[in-house]
Amino acid sequence: MPGRRGAVRRALGFVRPYIFGAGAAIYLFAVGWTRWRHRAAIVDLCRHFGYRYDAREPTELPVASASAIAPSGTLFEIREIDAVDGNVSERELITICRLVRASSPAELFEFGTFDGRTTLNLAVNAPAGARVRTIDLPREYVGSSVAPIHSHEVQYADKDVSGARFLGSDAASRIVQLFGDSGSFDFAPYYGIMDFVFVDASHTYEYVINDSLHALRMLREGRGNIVWHDYSRWDGVTRGLNELRRLHPAFRGLSWIEGTTLARLHA
Repeated sequence: MPGRRGAVRRALGFVRPYIFGAGAAIYLFAVGWTRWRHRAAIVDLCRHFGYRYDAREPTELPVASASAIAPSGTLFEIREIDAVDGNVSERELITICRLVRASSPAELFEFGTFDGRTTLNLAVNAPAGARVRTIDLPREYVGSSVAPIHSHEVQYADKDVSGARFLGSDAASRIVQLFGDSGSFDFAPYYGIMDFVFVDASHTYEYVINDSLHALRMLREGRGNIVWHDYSRWDGVTRGLNELRRLHPAFRGLSWIEGTTLARLHA
């Protein structure tokens, strides 16, 4: 009965990962959650089982498959794959890298540097000679921003250095670090010259609208890609993008990338 013996072997083979996983889960929820990397694992686990936190805004964007966004055979490079709380997930990072590699942007802009994980991957997947500009809110601006930021976001701004993951890397020379509050920053010098914009700064409704409108004006001759993080997860992002799609003709093409919290506009 080879079939039955094979089934028994597979069942026995699952015992070790089951025991390891059970032990890891106990550690994760007992003390592991105190580390940012492990909190990111809890977030991914919740998402896997369909839990949407306390999100109240309904999702309205049409869903698009990742393979429709960028060919599945696209070759790309991944740096700093391990995520911490505040980063995009591994699947989201792969999707962003595939899109950048497939679209070959020469000029890129990022709203929200944080630790520079996404920034670094934008730089290494863009063509040689491409430049990534990234803006981050300095710690001293937290209490004086144009509009209040969410209390949960303070931890992402309250840090010693922005872009720690790309500093000292071979891609650092292709990255320009900017500092300021996107609610009052002068983005005019960057209008009409960007091929790719990633929006992942403050997730409040006011900032999402502000950053999205600036991102649209940044695109070169109205063409290129804008990608947002945390659609369906943060109410401010969900509400803002829903309204932009409904009310602003230029955002009618917004879509939600399947299996992620990424939204994308190809103008």
